[in-house]
Amino acid sequence: MQTTFPDISPHGLIYALADARAPALLDIRLDEDVAALPGLIPAAQPIAFTDLETQIALARPNGAIVICHKGLKLSAGVTARLRAHGVAACRLTGGQAAWDAARLPVLHDPAPIRMALPLHPAPDEAAAAWAICRFIAPRAEALQVPRDDLPGVLERFDAVQPALGDAPALPGLSALVYDVTQPGSLFADQLAGAPIDVAFACLDAAYRGALLRTCHKSFTQGTASLAISLQQEARP
Repeated sequence: MQTTFPDISPHGLIYALADARAPALLDIRLDEDVAALPGLIPAAQPIAFTDLETQIALARPNGAIVICHKGLKLSAGVTARLRAHGVAACRLTGGQAAWDAARLPVLHDPAPIRMALPLHPAPDEAAAAWAICRFIAPRAEALQVPRDDLPGVLERFDAVQPALGDAPALPGLSALVYDVTQPGSLFADQLAGAPIDVAFACLDAAYRGALLRTCHKSFTQGTASLAISLQQEARP
């Protein structure tokens, strides 16, 4: 029998996002809560706390982290309902209020629904696409096309071209992006010409390692273990 309620800290949430099978972030706040604390946690999807069907659809197959205003009754109820329907889920400890109190970034602009990048992206292009996919628009379409066709695809398909400047100011992210885009660096050599899934996996591992090394005051191996446990629970 479950004896503790599944919670994850704000920094554990960040760690969980750096993965191809990251859990969905469900922002179930009420309108008045959003007015009090505007903006979305990066990669979060606004959804009514009563819309269980859509919550389940978004949460499968990778699980969900549920976000309410203060991490109390709404996120507890939605987390419990998802788990009762066989979906791996936990709530964000302290909710949006804890995220804001930790001075972590929020997004105010709508997430793009489609992006385009070259078939053989340069390291900076791969890093920009990774940042968009992991931390801004995990459900966006990613169109890889020949470089000569990129301008036309961007225009005709209403797509955005990922830019490093769009990456949210998450802990350690800007330093990682700087490292991977320096000519001649180990990261740049690994990413140059690599398939996008290989490049993304490399960046995931590098960012998770950077979080554990540089964010030690608010980030522990135990915090990372909570994120990993959620992902393992979601796997069939």
